[in-house]
Amino acid sequence: MGINKSMFRAYDVRGVYGRDLTENVMEHIGNAFASGFVKDTAVVGMDGRVSGPSLKKSLIGGLTKAGKNVIDLGVVPRGVCLFWSWKKGKPSAYITASHLTKEWNGVKFAHGNGVEFFEEENYKIRDAVLKGKPVTSNEGSVKSEQGIGAYADYVLSKVGRAGRKLKVVVDCGNGTGGLVAPLLFKKSGFEVRTLFGEVDGNFPNRPSEVDEKYLGALKKAMGGADIGIAYDGDSDRVSIMDERGRMLGPEFTSYLILSELVKKEKGPIVANVECLKIMDEIAGKYGRKIYRIRVGHSFMVHDVNKRGACFGVERSGHFCIPSIFPMDDGIAASLYAAVVLSKSGKKLSEIVDELPDYPFRREKVKCPDEKKFMVVDNLKKKLKKRYEKVNTIDGVRVDFDYGWVLIRASNTEPIIRVSAEADNMKKLNELTKRFLGLLNEEIKAS
Repeated sequence: MGINKSMFRAYDVRGVYGRDLTENVMEHIGNAFASGFVKDTAVVGMDGRVSGPSLKKSLIGGLTKAGKNVIDLGVVPRGVCLFWSWKKGKPSAYITASHLTKEWNGVKFAHGNGVEFFEEENYKIRDAVLKGKPVTSNEGSVKSEQGIGAYADYVLSKVGRAGRKLKVVVDCGNGTGGLVAPLLFKKSGFEVRTLFGEVDGNFPNRPSEVDEKYLGALKKAMGGADIGIAYDGDSDRVSIMDERGRMLGPEFTSYLILSELVKKEKGPIVANVECLKIMDEIAGKYGRKIYRIRVGHSFMVHDVNKRGACFGVERSGHFCIPSIFPMDDGIAASLYAAVVLSKSGKKLSEIVDELPDYPFRREKVKCPDEKKFMVVDNLKKKLKKRYEKVNTIDGVRVDFDYGWVLIRASNTEPIIRVSAEADNMKKLNELTKRFLGLLNEEIKAS
């Protein structure tokens, strides 16, 4: 059986359906997961992609052939799957390609404590699949469960009701958020307008990604609204918009959340190396230590729990509020943010404007999976010789007195990202142009 090894990534398994990821391959993946990580029972869920049902059937087939039992949640947000996994203390497998386009699919694995698998665990599954020797036992059982109700009740019990009846626009992007987010906001006491709430794996209205360039419909719908919220396909990533139609970066969303959270919860803050320098200023304002970590929400969630942190954030739009869940969840984080706003007595734009906004830019450069890490490793060596302040904890980051730039290979896509921040636009454009040039030269030479 020919297997594309590059499907097995640091955070999950992802491939193009029908080319890399087939039902046969998924059955072997399910069997490897079962034999290596499942004691007796696994929780399984999926997002709304068209290829999801057949891939889920195959994944479950691999699990049950190995003698393991399955709790099948069907189509649910990723947070619902993690919630059930955490509550039952059972590992989970969630079929999704998150923010990628409709032809992709994959699977995210997590332990019973809510922490997703690290690369060595995903690679253990890869190695078992490549051996091609599935484990067989007495057939396990499959039990279907309706998972959304218990999740919604739990989140509401933790977050509470709105202070003011604000108007919220929720852009579900035809992803799984439409199954629960509008209901949660209504039950919490908000007036809700829903965009693209019907689950449709073809994503007919916008891509799964919650990038600002895809959220024009949300911006148009904000007239008279107090806060706008958008989710990706599996609802683990979230973006927030103020009443003036401005997208909040994750750091500004963090500021809103932390304004209330620090009153009740102790512990430091965890943020990845891509997060803007304003996170350091926010941590200082609230008297909290901040820990910078590798990019990847599995690392963020792990560090939040390890350090007893009150909060964790990823630049990509993942948030962890451990007093609600010990894992990240876009829906819970967005509801918490909206409730904080409703009790603040301020407009969201007024809260945002309390912070300085340094210009930031991120560019994606296409690079094949098989060479992207080599390209970044080569740049590490060259940039260490050329510049004074170079950090290689995750990719290669170069710091200057007026800003910084980070070059790192994506663990989920065949791209290399260049992220840069500076004191003004002129410096930002200079930094971005210079390092994009260096990266493109290295890709051509590799």
